[in-house]
Amino acid sequence: MRIVLSYLNPYKYKLIVNLLVKSGATLMELFLPWLLAYVIDTIIPREDVSAVIFFGVLMLISSALAFIGNVVANRMAARIASDAIKTLRDDGYTKIMNFSNRTVDEFKIPSLVSRMTTDTYHIYRMFNVVQRIGVRAPILLIGSVFLMIMIDLNLALVLIALMPLIVAVIYFISRRGVPYYSQLQKELDSLIRIVRENIAGIRVIKALAKEKDEQAKFEQVNLAVSKKERSAGYVVSMLNPMMNLLLNMGLIMILYFGAIRVSQGLSQTGSIIAFLTYFTLILMSFMALNRIFLMYSRANASALRIVEILNREDAFEVIDDQSPYTEMHLEFRNVDFSYNKTKNHLENISFQIRRNETFGIIGSTGSGKSTIAQLLLRFYDVDRGQILINGKDIKSYDLKELRSMFGVVLQNDVLFSSTVSDNIRFGRHVEDESLMDAADMAQATEFIDKLQDKYQQEVLRGGANFSGGQRQRMLIARALADHPEVLIFDDASSALDYKTDATLRNRLRKSGMSTVILIAQRVSTVLNADNIMVLEEGQIVGLGTHELLVRDCDVYRELVELQLGGKEYVNA
Repeated sequence: MRIVLSYLNPYKYKLIVNLLVKSGATLMELFLPWLLAYVIDTIIPREDVSAVIFFGVLMLISSALAFIGNVVANRMAARIASDAIKTLRDDGYTKIMNFSNRTVDEFKIPSLVSRMTTDTYHIYRMFNVVQRIGVRAPILLIGSVFLMIMIDLNLALVLIALMPLIVAVIYFISRRGVPYYSQLQKELDSLIRIVRENIAGIRVIKALAKEKDEQAKFEQVNLAVSKKERSAGYVVSMLNPMMNLLLNMGLIMILYFGAIRVSQGLSQTGSIIAFLTYFTLILMSFMALNRIFLMYSRANASALRIVEILNREDAFEVIDDQSPYTEMHLEFRNVDFSYNKTKNHLENISFQIRRNETFGIIGSTGSGKSTIAQLLLRFYDVDRGQILINGKDIKSYDLKELRSMFGVVLQNDVLFSSTVSDNIRFGRHVEDESLMDAADMAQATEFIDKLQDKYQQEVLRGGANFSGGQRQRMLIARALADHPEVLIFDDASSALDYKTDATLRNRLRKSGMSTVILIAQRVSTVLNADNIMVLEEGQIVGLGTHELLVRDCDVYRELVELQLGGKEYVNA
């Protein structure tokens, strides 16, 4: 919590002003019952009308000042809390964006979403409410007790006797209730994951008529969340009734003993009225403090989860490498890699790609093709071996510099809610001419020119208003638009027809604009590549031209036989 509270430091002067304004307004509220008691017990018996009017105006002014002060202070509290949480979210989001994929896998995406939304909102509420009520309630509580003692010490002893019981109740419930909130947030992560997956895949679920199965999964997770909510609710729900019981018992005792003291002439009527008003303020203060306590309990659990993100050191090490520039553009040297650090997903991978060469990578599902791309972009670091770009170790490049070298179309790549041109530019300084050239090379011009608003046509989330082939062509145009050194197409033509796919590859080859890495399962996609690497279970089983692999690589020959017309094609 200390780290989260530090986000209020830039606003400390505003907080001080807010504290003073809120304190002043609260003191005005405390002043009113005392004035009323003075008027009833002292002024009215003297039948001094002018004095009654004077004190009436004074009470009116006090009420107005309390109202204005509370409004101003509440507005300041909302602004300070909002600004502080904005900075907290910015820092958390920046941290997440710089996490390695391994760290993201460890936290899990639904948990990160929950931390950046639900958890930050809990902290916002705490910041806001503590400034509004956390200042007012203690002043009302302490001030009311002090004034009650000043008015009638004997009656005040009734409240003082209840204090140890109230403190014991709060302590007991806090020890039992707070841990439930941490457990509840973990269950909410699972709920968010289920909802996120089901909404993203709703078309598949409907197409396969799996609504009931997914509903059953959701109900199971929802039941677990409900149980945690009930467990927390059962404990903390005792706090309000027990506080009310204790304070109402005190109120009854004050009424009883107060009536006796008035009848005996030991107290005055106005003092008892003021005493009851202050006791009501104390009751309200305890209820407010109870609310703050519950809010703090939940916010503290959320703060611990956010601090996990803020404190996570996950920066990729940048080493010094003064190796000379080489004509060999990309090189893997004896690379091993494992996602889970137990079984290698890539083993002893070594290959070289020359500048402006087209390099194909083919293999069955799960053979490690996409992992090659992720290592090149340094989403993960290799466990053993070395990756070189232009003769220098990949670890010697700043991440921004490294990734700016690549134009990438990954599996399950996405389009964002914006326009066609914004999706192709993707926040980069791309001239209109380059944008249109990229769209033309990606074979996207033919459908973009037919759109009503052309490049300003709206794109729905995920490109839902475009076909699969149109989405892929826009994604390819995005990769081409910035003229990268290296193009990586990870199964980027799976939704393209053969003619469009062939035209795209031919134009890329003729342009010579970049080194191209084609990752595919279709032999036709990599057929004309300068070199083709065949992967099987994370190992290289073939490397060379199409003709060489057909002759020497059994795995590749089998793929060709299956996809390109059988043994007749191979023999030809």
